[in-house]
Amino acid sequence: QSVMQAANANGHFIPYFCWHPQLSVPGNCRICMVEVSNEGQPEGSGWLDIACNMPISKGMRVLTDSAKVRARRKETLQFITLNHPVDCGICDKAGECTLQDYHFEYNGSPSVSIDAKVHATKHFALSERIVLDNERCILCTRCVRFTHEVSKTHALGVQNRGDHSLIRPVEDGAFEADPYSDNVIDICPVGALLSRPFLHQARVWYLKPTPSVCPGCERGCSVKLWHRKSEWKLKALDPAQNERIDRVTPLENPAVNGPWICNK
Repeated sequence: QSVMQAANANGHFIPYFCWHPQLSVPGNCRICMVEVSNEGQPEGSGWLDIACNMPISKGMRVLTDSAKVRARRKETLQFITLNHPVDCGICDKAGECTLQDYHFEYNGSPSVSIDAKVHATKHFALSERIVLDNERCILCTRCVRFTHEVSKTHALGVQNRGDHSLIRPVEDGAFEADPYSDNVIDICPVGALLSRPFLHQARVWYLKPTPSVCPGCERGCSVKLWHRKSEWKLKALDPAQNERIDRVTPLENPAVNGPWICNK
């Protein structure tokens, strides 16, 4: 087990962006830093390392929320948000964005940079179903690893390097034909990958999920049906919006579909 896996198994939360329990470990976001030392060493004498890629060993002492750890996470978030736009007011991920949550918990400070943000492609059409906002992308590469390791289409990759890096589809149209492509929307930790049908339709805090079973085939995947909360019922607008299903997302079920569902 890694430190991340051991911590999750024992109820200790460590923040992460690029790590996902069903994907390989790239170790590129660095937000899961923890302080590691051996038993008997004095407080503050440990070193910092990423929890997602560090195996546990006997006698290891791990601090997940020390002053040194919180300071490093604040520095890391300053780096991650260096070019990230502050357009949370119009972002469809607002309300379930881990970058928002971690910034509130571990940083909470304005950017220290005096340089202009690097601008990138907005509203890039990854497919007929998905729009990509490269300015919001933090290059966690979850979507790339999903197409390589889960759907096996190898349909996404990273183009260029440094602050010019862009997520791009392969030119043969494999991502458009990927029957599981919509899962990248769910695993994106920020508002970079957006569902066209759900775009600007509703705020997540107006909605609630109801557990259900997909009737699309005999597999019977577990899903969440998102619909409007009764306390946020619309009165002046079309009342049909109070009863419609705004989106469908996977409900993790290890015995059937794991954390994934197909586009259908």
